Amino acid sequence: MHKFLFFALPLLSFFSLTAQNEVSGKIVNAENGEPLPYATISYGNDRNVMTNIDGSFEITYKEDQIQLKITYVGFFSKNVEISDAITYVVVKMQPSVENLNPVFISSEENTANSIIKMAIAAREQNDPEQALEAFQHNTYTKFIIDNQSDAVNLETDTTNVEVETIINTARAYLSEKISKTAFQKKIGRTETILGLKTAGFEEPVYEMLSLEANPYSLYKKDYKLFQTDYAGPLADNALKNYNFKILDTTTTDHPAYVIYFEPKREKTVAGLEGILYLDVSSYAIQRAKAQLLGAIKLEVNHHYKYYDEAGIWFPERQTTTIRPSTGEKDIAVFGGVISVGTLQRSDNIVNRVLGSGEVRPDAVLSSSSTNYDVVFEAPKDLQRNPASIEVPPEAGEQPESFWKTNRQEPFTYRDKNAAQYVDSIVKANNVERRIEVKQALSNGNYPLGFWNFNIGAFYSSNGHEGWRLGLGGRTNDKLSDHFNLHGYGAYGLRDKKFKYNIGTQIYLDKSSGTNLNIDYTDDIREFGAFQYRKKVDLFSLFRPRFGNIASYFNHRTLSTGLEHRFNAYTTSELLVSNSRISMNESFEYSYLHNGQLYSEYDITEITFSVLWRPFSRFLHTPEENVLLERGFPRLTAQVSQAVEGIAGGDFTFTRAGIMVEHEISQLDQSRTEFIFEANYAFGDLPLTHVFHTSPNNVNEPKILNRFAVAGRTAFETMYFNEFFSDRQAMFHIRHQLRPFYITRSFKPELVMFSRFAIGDFEDMDNHPFAEFKTLKHGYSEAGVELNNILLGFGLSAAYRFGAYHLPDFRENFSFKFTFALPL
Repeated sequence: MHKFLFFALPLLSFFSLTAQNEVSGKIVNAENGEPLPYATISYGNDRNVMTNIDGSFEITYKEDQIQLKITYVGFFSKNVEISDAITYVVVKMQPSVENLNPVFISSEENTANSIIKMAIAAREQNDPEQALEAFQHNTYTKFIIDNQSDAVNLETDTTNVEVETIINTARAYLSEKISKTAFQKKIGRTETILGLKTAGFEEPVYEMLSLEANPYSLYKKDYKLFQTDYAGPLADNALKNYNFKILDTTTTDHPAYVIYFEPKREKTVAGLEGILYLDVSSYAIQRAKAQLLGAIKLEVNHHYKYYDEAGIWFPERQTTTIRPSTGEKDIAVFGGVISVGTLQRSDNIVNRVLGSGEVRPDAVLSSSSTNYDVVFEAPKDLQRNPASIEVPPEAGEQPESFWKTNRQEPFTYRDKNAAQYVDSIVKANNVERRIEVKQALSNGNYPLGFWNFNIGAFYSSNGHEGWRLGLGGRTNDKLSDHFNLHGYGAYGLRDKKFKYNIGTQIYLDKSSGTNLNIDYTDDIREFGAFQYRKKVDLFSLFRPRFGNIASYFNHRTLSTGLEHRFNAYTTSELLVSNSRISMNESFEYSYLHNGQLYSEYDITEITFSVLWRPFSRFLHTPEENVLLERGFPRLTAQVSQAVEGIAGGDFTFTRAGIMVEHEISQLDQSRTEFIFEANYAFGDLPLTHVFHTSPNNVNEPKILNRFAVAGRTAFETMYFNEFFSDRQAMFHIRHQLRPFYITRSFKPELVMFSRFAIGDFEDMDNHPFAEFKTLKHGYSEAGVELNNILLGFGLSAAYRFGAYHLPDFRENFSFKFTFALPL
């Protein structure tokens, strides 16, 4: 007992000496009870805070009592006495005639709007990426997912290890990053990770680097935060998206206007609420604070530093916090929508880390970044680097001395304890396994031991095979990090035939994506399908158009290919293949060549395919190239040459194709997509190797008999095998309106689309047993979709018009359902 008192008394003394009082409250309009956001509360020795967007505030003080002075433009100031017995107070402010003596602008319009217009006009001289030819700096970033029940002020610390151990915080994620940013106008901005530490994980969670937790600039059109775009408060259309009000002027060496902004079209355009400190002389941002308040509370603080040598305010420090709140309003963040307690999207990085679709009710996310060693010139060796974020091999192996030198804020005892705690949590909750599974699922796989099962291989259906049941996948790095083995087996219940593939991929150089592929396939393939080897498609559990196809040919193909990534945005493959083609009962066909009919033949083909995505963002690690953000336009091109006489090849022909995809997304969540594709072929072309335009209409007379699933880029009113071409061009345009917000869970999307195709066929006489038409007069269709009506299902209607319009209305009309359930 004496020993306990010996240790307890000093501890109690410690707490009594450092005891603090706390008071919280709310500032409201006395006339209507509306909260007053960003009211200034002054107290003590020149200390002050600002209320949050809901008028709330919290103050910590050591005195027995303090006097609060509350000021707000357009209201009479008010003094309030606070004693240590008061823990909560509501202050009602009386409106007054607005009068701002230090500011005078000769304009009849809103004073704040005039200032914002000047700030927008001055962007080119204030935005570092527009005003400066070059700059470089280092950045220290600390990223934490904490536990609110144990959360304390992260900027405070204690030297008492025992007390800190008793507190024993319960964080779930902690990482540190040192990076070097280099910018040059003609090249752009690149980031190289110099050091990276992730507590509890054997391998760094590279995807966390793409979260955009600390936006670089407030001057841009879109303010990107946690994978969600918000309207920029200084964008060209800022006055359309925001209401502005001047709150105050500062009296520092560099005076600033304090401008309050709030969303004007909240249901249409995602916006933030906050304050801007705009320099009185240059209208540059000195400081900024932005908030969202609803199911969560999100707060971002920007601090800029003035550099005389460059004559510019440059970003110095940014902090971002997200914590639960009691509001009912949904908040857009992480590329989805957060309702109370739940993140309504499965494909997101935080969900991968936390391991479920729910955000813990006590979770607190905090990220801070500090720029230092700022130099206003570019490195001498700076070159265009298409990878937005570069992670060299040594980044994860930096010694402790490196971190001590480069940390821009203390790594506290709390942080050290947190690292140990996270390590135990990661192991106890098998977090790395959860990440592995979710990442695999997003690519259509399920990992089990050293094998990744291909989910799409389990079952599918089409008009020839009926139900197709199978099993397939590939080995992962648990078997070998030098190669993988892959394959599948499938059986059609209607055609009663077995199909299979077996192959290997040898990793020659992971950093450049150089791989050697060897495959053998015995399967079926659709007539006229031109498959781009490097085309990128998002995985979906259901591929709608393939369920309607009924005409196939058999092929047994041996292929060898070499993949290589020239840079982050350019990938390619060179493939050599030999195929034995034969017909089956689904489509009786023979090709007439030099007076001889071929129903079986060999094709030896050399194919080169390339994918170019210059506007996408990538993260380049020693092991892989990770796509962070899809950018548009993007281009896929492919050319192949069949050669007669080599490896038994029967024909010589050339095929080429190019596809350009572009997408324009708006802040109101509307989206317009454009796809242009052109194909050209010449030589000895059997019908198996010409082109179709992705028809998706079953050959049945009644509309309801053709009721099926609509494709995304298919011609819904074009019948299967109705048209073939050896040269063609297609154009698709889809415009999705912003979702209709009916209820929190019912948000249907209306899509309008139009498609056009034109083509021709030179040697139709060489296909005497196939009946089809050409597209030389141009084919047109248009329609609408109403998607996401229920559980991912929707409805589609399309109509065929123009040169190939058919006499019966029912023949031109398609009515189908849509389905979208991406992983």
